[in-house]
Amino acid sequence: MPIQTHRYSGPPTRFHSYMTHFSVECPKCDKEALVINHKSEAGKVRRLVCSNCSHIEQEVPGKTYVNASVGDPIFDLPLWLQGEFKGDVLWACNREHLGEIRNYVASKLRERQTLTHTTMVEKLPQFIKAAKNREGILKLIDKLLRK
Repeated sequence: MPIQTHRYSGPPTRFHSYMTHFSVECPKCDKEALVINHKSEAGKVRRLVCSNCSHIEQEVPGKTYVNASVGDPIFDLPLWLQGEFKGDVLWACNREHLGEIRNYVASKLRERQTLTHTTMVEKLPQFIKAAKNREGILKLIDKLLRK
């Protein structure tokens, strides 16, 4: 994808807005799977679904998952969309999250989105936001999106 030189005008979303589902590594086939984190009137539905091998897991109520790595907060599986950049790890919950990070990084003019709260892109680590890393970060993001 070519580098865009526009003003960032993404939505003023917070990080929790992207936590409805997570792209993770399937524990059975090592391909991309989804962890669905859905809240409804009937309660929480938290499920792992792999479209490659048809593996399905339901969250075990009361089980505590230790999030010692870059993983989803429900099953603690490694995130599918993560990669190393100069000793730091760039990661995203899902493709929508990564796309929004890409839009922000590609923009040369970044204005504060809201005065009431800090948005997800404003909280990104400095190595992602640094202009000197723009081209390398965009290459990594594009590589992750092709996975």
